[in-house]
Amino acid sequence: MTNGLVIIGDHDVLARQACEIARLCGHLFSLCREMPVEAQRVIVALDDADARAEIVACLPRNQVVNLIHPRAFVSPDAELGINVLVGANAIIGSNARVGDGVIANALSSIEHDNVIGAYTFLGTGAILCGNVTTGERVFVGGGATVKPGTCVGAGTTLGAGAVLVKDADPDSVYVGNPARRLG
Repeated sequence: MTNGLVIIGDHDVLARQACEIARLCGHLFSLCREMPVEAQRVIVALDDADARAEIVACLPRNQVVNLIHPRAFVSPDAELGINVLVGANAIIGSNARVGDGVIANALSSIEHDNVIGAYTFLGTGAILCGNVTTGERVFVGGGATVKPGTCVGAGTTLGAGAVLVKDADPDSVYVGNPARRLG
């Protein structure tokens, strides 16, 4: 077992997932709703991306850790920010750059040469093919696919199962196959 880890969460799905990964990795941990004064290692596991970002911004970077499931694969040359959560059988490929607070759920794939903006969320089975760029706080629903070389604007939501074949505007919602913008 390693030194204690504090998981800041609200007993929601993300916090339970972080606890399970910490347990599988052999961490001694505690789940708290707020930052305890004595914490040395922290991961913020709140569903709300804005709340996660706000808390992480108040912490020293060397205090915030990543949680990577033992069955996940992260390429040795991938660059991860802080407070990154990688689920079971997720893949982060060669030369990928992953921003702070990104959540890559089980079976999701961030392929080679991608640049993923901070606090982006990938649902279960989401696939970002090679050379994809996302802005910050993008939501990619479960089973969605983003084709190679595509740019996804900041704040965009891609619905579950959608297939994005061309660039997506910021702060928009896309659904379907091929994905089309709503509204």
